[in-house]
Amino acid sequence: MSHPEHYLRPDVQKEIVDFCRRRWVALHYTSSSGNLIFRRYIGSKPIRIERLEDMLKVNNGTLRSIYATANVYRQLQSPENIYRLENIAYCTPTWDIDSELSNWRETIRIAREIICFLNEWGVKRSVYVKWSGNGCHIHINERSISENLLEKYNPLDLAYAIVEYVNTKISLKLTELSLNGKVKIENKMDLTRVFTCPLSFHRELNVVCICMKPEDLDKFTLEWINPQGFRHNPGWREFREGEADSLAEAAYRAMGGYPLKPRRRTRKTRPLDKQIMEWLQKG
Repeated sequence: MSHPEHYLRPDVQKEIVDFCRRRWVALHYTSSSGNLIFRRYIGSKPIRIERLEDMLKVNNGTLRSIYATANVYRQLQSPENIYRLENIAYCTPTWDIDSELSNWRETIRIAREIICFLNEWGVKRSVYVKWSGNGCHIHINERSISENLLEKYNPLDLAYAIVEYVNTKISLKLTELSLNGKVKIENKMDLTRVFTCPLSFHRELNVVCICMKPEDLDKFTLEWINPQGFRHNPGWREFREGEADSLAEAAYRAMGGYPLKPRRRTRKTRPLDKQIMEWLQKG
């Protein structure tokens, strides 16, 4: 089932456009048979939502869900841009808490535990939570890592390290709260990963992805994600530059960066001029 009317709401459009800007977008559409079709390109170009006009173009009446990368890019004109690490301007550290809707209270407890650890490192204003459907995502606003630090390290390396470091440091507590593995806390930071956009519909459930600030967690109920009366906090935009620097540096020193970097293409044969010189020398 698609939700074209929902995506025509000005407040919904504003949140989606602002979040998606300079990110690679993915879309779920509903086919005539009711199946979901996943798209990341229009023609040969990565899908982008930079302006209201872009939002209107992708909402063709069968749009179901909208996703965007954790990476924020300098350029996003071609597929090649996506796989160049130096083209990543910022990256949003993200914890994926995967659960079932019936376990929502346990999911909240785990989110609170992660946020408590972040607060101990001074990361407070830049944190927000997205309830994405069955579970939630915890995000640190990507602009909380200072430009000075981003000159030294790649943004994806820092984001990956932060998530991995926190998961490692509080792993025993997270395991204790996970209902014997029914709630999963994963580091899904990678080169092309997408996460649900604020105010997008879930791909299967009839719920809306809403944002909360940490102080909202204790008040959250499932009524907040009801499409007819969702409750959303636009404070996901808030950040304090440099707030996450100490955590980012400590995490990178302890964990290293993103481990699956794309390899540069290597030459399988020697350059032609060297082959000619070797042939001449042999002659």
